[in-house]
Amino acid sequence: MSNLAIHGPVKGFEATLAAPPSKYYTHRAFILGSLAQGESRAIGTAEALDNVSTVRAITALGTKVEPIPGGYKIFGGPYKTPNNVIDVGNSGSTIQFLMGLASTAPGATVLTGDDSIRQRPLGPYIEALNKWGVKCWSTRGNGLPPVIVKHADELRDSVESSGVISQWISGLLLLAPFAGKDVSVRVKGGLNEPTYVATTIHCQKLFGIEVQPADDFQSFFIAGGQRYKPAVLEIPGDFALAANGLVLAARADAHITYTNLDMSSVQAEKGIIPILQQMGADVRIDAAKKTIEVFGGKTLKGIEVDANDTPDIVPVLTLLLALAKGKSRIYNAAQVRLKECDRLAAMTQLNKMGAKITERPDGLEIEGVERLHGAHMDSLQDHRVQMTFVLAGCIAEGTTYVSDAEAAAISYPGFLEDMRRVGLRIDVVD
Repeated sequence: MSNLAIHGPVKGFEATLAAPPSKYYTHRAFILGSLAQGESRAIGTAEALDNVSTVRAITALGTKVEPIPGGYKIFGGPYKTPNNVIDVGNSGSTIQFLMGLASTAPGATVLTGDDSIRQRPLGPYIEALNKWGVKCWSTRGNGLPPVIVKHADELRDSVESSGVISQWISGLLLLAPFAGKDVSVRVKGGLNEPTYVATTIHCQKLFGIEVQPADDFQSFFIAGGQRYKPAVLEIPGDFALAANGLVLAARADAHITYTNLDMSSVQAEKGIIPILQQMGADVRIDAAKKTIEVFGGKTLKGIEVDANDTPDIVPVLTLLLALAKGKSRIYNAAQVRLKECDRLAAMTQLNKMGAKITERPDGLEIEGVERLHGAHMDSLQDHRVQMTFVLAGCIAEGTTYVSDAEAAAISYPGFLEDMRRVGLRIDVVD
């Protein structure tokens, strides 16, 4: 497996980049298109590995997916029994969305994934699906994938699930229209990452399904008699992925402009914009042109961040706060431990570069430092961890080595190319 050598520090660049397509919208476009009888289109997608995994999964369930200039046609309809086990690769949302939806296929479906996916705890979600009427179980009996899902003859009119993982609630909402009756979906305990669920509801509406959430997002009502209808979904730029360049510019006394960032889109990671502003960064937004600019060179101050609704920017946010003046805190982020790796623990590796980060049960406490130095960093085969360590190497003095050169391809296949375009010195090494 190849590694990366990053030579820093890099300062003073000026660049314009197109924000990569949102993985959150792309996954939902493919899934929803597969449920609607007829032809749907996803416009402005990327060949990220997670997207490839989603296409492979729905194709195994009988959906025809055809590439077109700038996107895909999706020919949806009733799911069929897969001819083989479905491997979702590293895509957690794909397996969790399909665990319920696969129950609409005849027979049984087996869902698995890579080493990381096979360590994802799904026990509470499996329990919720079974109580609703979906026969679903872990092959090893430990609440971890692989999982088997059998055809569901009838779903009850209500279901309740833990909201620790937002994809569990989204998965229930995606399946609810197939109940053929009014359905109430309730959250047991608090709901983490509520904006991810809001993104699901927004996309469902585009495909003809109305979901009525309670004001506190603790329950949802789906009226019976609704069916998914074909739609065209234009994929907006991904704020979580663009956050890498925005943070780098803020710390590298540089100027970056991102195009295709729509502040009106439903994305949790838009939260990086007010965070940068609160810290004192020079951020300029042109809503009409869908551009966001960051002019570096400002002294950034430490702040406290509730990360419950912006979990996927926790890695890059940790780097940003590690170089801010004073003390900072990231809290309400325990669910980040359940991603591709334990991302809270992973971020303490920045201490090897001179950061001062203390791990807490639900977050991180950070004392800002003026500079970092090169070190050997383990990406833990996590795309967001890898991208953050690459940025850290670009900011740090000396050379930083980061494991797994290919990790970013899960969500952002053009990451290294984009970073080189702005002048970063990154080599692939053995």
